[in-house]
Amino acid sequence: MLTTAIAVALAGIVGAGAAIGYSAEARSANAAPAPLRTTAVGSSGADADRLLMAVGWGATCGAPARSGVAGLKPGLQLASIGMTAEFIESDPPLYDNLGDLSFSITTSQPLAQRYFDQGLRLAYAFNHAEARRAFRMAQRLDPACALCFWGEALVLGPNINAPMDEGAVAPALAALIRAEQLAANATEREQALIAALSERYAADPPADRASLDNAYADAMADVAARFPEDSHIAVLAAEAMMDTQPWNYWEADQETPRGRTEAIIALLERVLAAEPDHAGAIHLYIHMTEASVTPQRAEPYADRLGALMPGAGHIVHMPAHVYFRIGRFRDSLAANIAAVQADEVYLSQADPGGIYAHGYYPHNIHFVVESARMAGGAETAVNYAEKLHDALSDSVTREHGWLQAIKAAPYFAHAQFSDPDTALAVAEPNPEFPFVKAMWHYMRAVALAGAGELSQARAEAAAIGTAAGAEALEALTAAGLPAAQVVAIAGHVADARIARSEGDLDAAVDAYRAAIEIEDSLPYMEPPFWYFPVRQSLGAVLLARGEAVAAERAFRQALARFPNNAWALYGLMQAEKAQGKGDAAAITEQAFANAWIGGRAGPSLDRM
Repeated sequence: MLTTAIAVALAGIVGAGAAIGYSAEARSANAAPAPLRTTAVGSSGADADRLLMAVGWGATCGAPARSGVAGLKPGLQLASIGMTAEFIESDPPLYDNLGDLSFSITTSQPLAQRYFDQGLRLAYAFNHAEARRAFRMAQRLDPACALCFWGEALVLGPNINAPMDEGAVAPALAALIRAEQLAANATEREQALIAALSERYAADPPADRASLDNAYADAMADVAARFPEDSHIAVLAAEAMMDTQPWNYWEADQETPRGRTEAIIALLERVLAAEPDHAGAIHLYIHMTEASVTPQRAEPYADRLGALMPGAGHIVHMPAHVYFRIGRFRDSLAANIAAVQADEVYLSQADPGGIYAHGYYPHNIHFVVESARMAGGAETAVNYAEKLHDALSDSVTREHGWLQAIKAAPYFAHAQFSDPDTALAVAEPNPEFPFVKAMWHYMRAVALAGAGELSQARAEAAAIGTAAGAEALEALTAAGLPAAQVVAIAGHVADARIARSEGDLDAAVDAYRAAIEIEDSLPYMEPPFWYFPVRQSLGAVLLARGEAVAAERAFRQALARFPNNAWALYGLMQAEKAQGKGDAAAITEQAFANAWIGGRAGPSLDRM
């Protein structure tokens, strides 16, 4: 049910074709201050010393700092849970489950080399807070190690999932300046990395970091050209370029590369040709290709990734970004269950807080729920939905509104799998979270429609649109969650379920088509912002209306979006049987049997 509030918030979004977030092209073109220039690399001039004194080298880098929200991007939607706010100085263990990637540095201490390697591996795994701890430990072991300080400065910067935290500016500069002071005794490639990183930071950075990020990317591209055989430098250069256009690598056709995409992919493919087990390169390559029309080109690398760093939950999870796109939902499920287990072992040993505990870990649980749901694994989906609910506290969600997208996921699992009594017994969420509340009403509308309680179902459907006003929806959209669109889809789908329950199939078709129009405008996200392809619901109603040919088309369109989706395969099989296509139906039935992990009875067309 599309309310005025949703309609207002949707204005200018649907049909715009632009991803939520910002791109390199969309950023302000205003000139930014030049990056900090202290002294030449390798010197220890007075300006550098004054800055070290101002920020307090020994204390500031380990002290809590204020977290700042600098705007969010698509993708994991993890930005703004600041790393520096939770950083606690302590001696980290040497983990034995992060693989064997190594970058030889100038140091007199073998243990410093080991901690540096651990920091780099963790940086590749996007556990930047733990990487910082490792680099800091390497500094304590060898205070003369230039690249140990460079590593800390590196991981305090922005990445594709998070802008640079305000509290990271001073410690990043301090670490960089110390690296510059120590660079005289470093190798040529180490000096090149330090010099390139100096382009990334400024003492008083502008709100729009585009000029700094682009300068760093250009510098790293030059370093990669100077050292073409160095895989680590190539991966670091690729990531620097990715950071200039996070989650914005392809045009709307998902085929035409944007910005630096071709150069990034060329660098990563060069590394993978020489080192197919480079976990950092594989991680980034998956991100570069997942939203394209050919995500399967990362598949052979995804198949090997999890075993390369079994202790890094995010790395173990990453193959799922390929598997989910190409329809390997069983493998996506297995990868994410393993990732959740790896994270829980790690979180029992460390307390990184911030983005890892409150972003990456719940993301893996969310992926379990969605992978199980696509394959029909009701028990797994509902059980992990409860785990997901417990993993995201109200306090964290209150600070970071975009987490409402993940916090609402349990209601989708109940809507799809739970009986009406179970769904209706789910407690009402905190009213502070309007998007979550709207999805709770959606779950209840679907449950009541299934139970034949149509008047109550209509009341819940109406509440979907009134749970959040236009202002709240706009705020969530600005934070990276296309809330108005998703709430509108939920309203239309609820209306369709109610119409079908009362036998008005024409109204159900109209409502599903309205939902599909909005669904098609959603930006890319894994798991998707809307939890299933609405075309499979349309196909089920068309089949019930006796339009098997149109139903087959709808199911095939759903499968084009989510290949090997067991629900759509089942619907396609029924549509083929209704047309007397016995041979085709037999092939589809086998594909369904391979994809479905639910009960023998298979899915119900009423629940599609």
